[in-house]
Amino acid sequence: MGSGRYLRALLPRDRDEEFRAATQLELLFDLVFVIAIAAAAHGLAHAIVAGHWQEGLIKFLLVFWCVWWPWNLFTWFASSFDNDDVGYRIVVMVLMVGALFIAASTSGFFEGEDLRYMFAGYVVMRLAFAFLWVRVARAKPCYRGTALIYAGGQVLMQFYWALVVFVVPREGHLFTGLFLLGVVIEMVIPVLGERAGNTQWHRHHIVERFGLLNIIVLGEVLLASSEALRSAMETGFWGNFLLLSLCGVLIAFCLWWLYFSAEGELDVARLDRVFLWAYGHFLVFAGGAAVGAGLVVATDALHEEGHITRLAGISVSVPVAIYLFGLWLVRDQFMLKDRNCWVLLMFVPFVLLAGWTSRPLTWLSVLLVACLFLRLRGHLPDVD
Repeated sequence: MGSGRYLRALLPRDRDEEFRAATQLELLFDLVFVIAIAAAAHGLAHAIVAGHWQEGLIKFLLVFWCVWWPWNLFTWFASSFDNDDVGYRIVVMVLMVGALFIAASTSGFFEGEDLRYMFAGYVVMRLAFAFLWVRVARAKPCYRGTALIYAGGQVLMQFYWALVVFVVPREGHLFTGLFLLGVVIEMVIPVLGERAGNTQWHRHHIVERFGLLNIIVLGEVLLASSEALRSAMETGFWGNFLLLSLCGVLIAFCLWWLYFSAEGELDVARLDRVFLWAYGHFLVFAGGAAVGAGLVVATDALHEEGHITRLAGISVSVPVAIYLFGLWLVRDQFMLKDRNCWVLLMFVPFVLLAGWTSRPLTWLSVLLVACLFLRLRGHLPDVD
């Protein structure tokens, strides 16, 4: 624990610190979110199979945002202020308990409309996070304005969410509208906080942390591919299930390679690009997790129909297209030169069309391999 003290001042870390990497506590923190993301993807797949894809999609986005947003806020905070004392570790573990509440209540939310337990987990996470900002305000007077905006925003928003969850009826568009309004307000709070005083987040650390979460969401694709492989083993290890599994693995590998194709995707010079990078990754992460759900739907379609239905194909192609668009939005449009910056965006409509073909996963695999080949021909500029 270094000094051996239970509580040390929560001071900003050095932005130029060398060899900064994710801590064991952050990796444990991510492990909890593996469970929550898997629950959200499973709920989406089950809703699509049951014929309620519109409702399932809305609930998936709601749950995924409730998981991703606290993860996002904590990741940037830890990059700036993690001092690894006993108090910090305990608060982070409380955050994990809140995430477990969300994961455990996800299936019940997809089956019904009960948001109480999910709300309880969300409140636990947010209030614990607000406590960390209060510690920053006490330790560093020059950060007090920023810290109080973050902490105050965390607390005040919980009253708003309580109103949405316990007062507003689920039927109609009022609930959806107020939820979207709450999302917008939530995302404005960090903008106001950073304008009051920029936090000392570490570029390489942030890039690593986001990359680790991307690996987690792509794990859902590999998990779904393993289920298809198990079905192939049960049916003679040949035919459509084996092809589905191989296509799923190839899709996961291509998406991984496209994401980790180069260094230097986060420009620290402009705050607007930093926020676009941070917020735009929601499309990447949600798209990646939904690809896994789509592969589950495709596997179920093979069991029930004997072929991959159009709905199953679209359930895979649309998330892949969102993933590619998200990568272009947060990285390629800024970091690649000349026509290379348009490669991912150029493939988006073709990926969408692949879902309407009779062999959607085969065409998706071919398109992603071609996209990867063209993308690797691009050269990123050197970034110190």
